[in-house]
Amino acid sequence: MKLLLFLAAAAPLLAQTCSYSVSPDPAQAINVSPSGSPDSVIRVTTSDGCPWHYSTDSQSWILGPSATATQVSGSSSFTWSAAANLQPAARQGKILIVTNDGARTFTINQPGQVCTLALSPTSAPAGVQGGTGTFQVQTNCAWTAASTQAFITVPPNTAGTLNGAVSYTVAANLCVAPRSGAIRAQAGSSAGPLQQFQINQDGSPDNLTLTPTSLTVPQAASDGRLGVTTGSGCPWSAFSDVSWLQIAGASSGNGNGGLAYHVLANTGPPRSGNIRLGTHLFAVTQQAAPAPAVQLTGIENAASGATGPVSPGEIVSLFGSNMGPAIGVAYQLSPDGRSITSTLAGVEVLFDGVAAPLTFVSGTQINAVVPYFASGKSSTQVQVTFQSAASNTVQVPVQDAAPGIFTLDNSGHGAGAILNFDGSGYSVNTAANPAARGSFVSIYCTGGGATTPASADGAITPGAPPLAQSVTVSIGGLDAKVAYSGGAPSFIAGLTQINAIVPPGVTPGPAVPVVVRIGSWQSQDRVTLAVR
Repeated sequence: MKLLLFLAAAAPLLAQTCSYSVSPDPAQAINVSPSGSPDSVIRVTTSDGCPWHYSTDSQSWILGPSATATQVSGSSSFTWSAAANLQPAARQGKILIVTNDGARTFTINQPGQVCTLALSPTSAPAGVQGGTGTFQVQTNCAWTAASTQAFITVPPNTAGTLNGAVSYTVAANLCVAPRSGAIRAQAGSSAGPLQQFQINQDGSPDNLTLTPTSLTVPQAASDGRLGVTTGSGCPWSAFSDVSWLQIAGASSGNGNGGLAYHVLANTGPPRSGNIRLGTHLFAVTQQAAPAPAVQLTGIENAASGATGPVSPGEIVSLFGSNMGPAIGVAYQLSPDGRSITSTLAGVEVLFDGVAAPLTFVSGTQINAVVPYFASGKSSTQVQVTFQSAASNTVQVPVQDAAPGIFTLDNSGHGAGAILNFDGSGYSVNTAANPAARGSFVSIYCTGGGATTPASADGAITPGAPPLAQSVTVSIGGLDAKVAYSGGAPSFIAGLTQINAIVPPGVTPGPAVPVVVRIGSWQSQDRVTLAVR
């Protein structure tokens, strides 16, 4: 009896022999789709009380078994499935079954997903003040998003699986220039498709100011500095639109700064130019160079070239520098057409402060008519003004007459400005067209003095006012009868015409001397007349 009780008590101490059968066969690898797999069953068959456990190799995408072993006794089964692979890379996992007689391993292979990616929309504008926005990510994979520029921010660790949305914030643009940036979205790992959501942000001219914006500088060369105020890191560049306003040193910069400039000396009239920074202008006006001094150096009889005393109504030539425009300007008629003006191209010639009629002006020569008010004076003060700049004053003596005969070549010598009159008309006296003895000739001169009645300054002579003084003419040394001496009809007062008869007894020739005497004064030598 005691023996039976002992055997009964000792029975649990005897080792139990367990055998295990696993289905499906672990030796065959299991391949699943990238989109995952449905529930599958693994069954272990063994005797009651025979222990075993199952687990995975820490692959969370294998659903059902956990990385911590699950203890089982006797025949049983468990269910597993594979989650969708949201990455383009293939992956492998294992399910482990451990029994008393060893371990069995199921290998699970899952290829990578063929990731697709689309953004909607693909771009957006942003105003200069910045703002927020959102765009959609459409994909069949996991995805991440990050900004490529500091002025665009997205929430930290922005990511998702399958379709989702990305929110972003654009900072205010403190620059003049627009700027661009992007948010980089990628599906799957670094090998997955990549797209960028483009953001184009406006700039504003209001984001830059210049100090000063304009300046007037003297004629002399000068230097200065222009202040530039703009957003931090904002680029700017400048250029000058004229050669005399130069940028000294760097012409570009970032953020607040300055720009040095140099202004060349001005040798001409006032001028303006700009330094340009985009649409902003630093406008510089430079004062004119001082006008060159107007210099009067000499006064001559316009016909003879003689210097010395002048007479009322005499046409004179004034010589000097900077007295008028570089290119000569001829006389100008008054509005009524009855006289010539005493102001021409900014030029005036003053005799004791009285403006003289002008027949021609230039920088180096002026032709003027001595005002008739000079009659009876012993001298007169002569001055030239050009564009309000006055010359030195030259004092010249005055006499009642200063005759000078005009010549054809304006030299004051040789063939005189004389017309033949043959009864049918006038023609110019030349060696090829001599005057007949006993015929009338008209001699043109100036410096005849006063007329009776008195002539008006600059008047176009309507009639034939005779000279107030006696006139004699010598041709070839013989006295010639004077038929008329006075203002040349229809010409400016101061041009004298003398009509004389060629003496019948004069010796013919191509260069017969002609001399005119008015009052006590005689014309220049070596003026000739052709006689046949």
